[in-house]
Amino acid sequence: MGEKQTGGKVGKRLWSGWAGLVTALVLCAMAACFAAGQLALEPLALLPSPPPAQSQVPAEGRVNLNTAGLEELDTLPGIGPVRAQAILDWREEHGPFRYVEELIYVSGIGEGILEELIDLVSVGDE
Repeated sequence: MGEKQTGGKVGKRLWSGWAGLVTALVLCAMAACFAAGQLALEPLALLPSPPPAQSQVPAEGRVNLNTAGLEELDTLPGIGPVRAQAILDWREEHGPFRYVEELIYVSGIGEGILEELIDLVSVGDE
């Protein structure tokens, strides 16, 4: 009867040692991925980038979301001074827009306004 108890204790020690090792390896792998930029803490960084919208209007005829000021943004349909300022604030907080569809993340801009703007704005060279 003593042998069974001893074997059980050895098994528990082995298992707890392996569990600790596996946990340490997983944490190290996560830390390495985070350091390499493959894991991100921002929710937006986790979303895949959609393909750029294909517009029939050339980029030079549209308002550039990354360079336009308050007055220029205010000329867009559905965008007044408050939404124009929200676009500038979002751009300052998150950096330049990567694609026009990111406007949906700006406070006060929904799908309807985005649809109106899609052919009128750009994010640079398109």
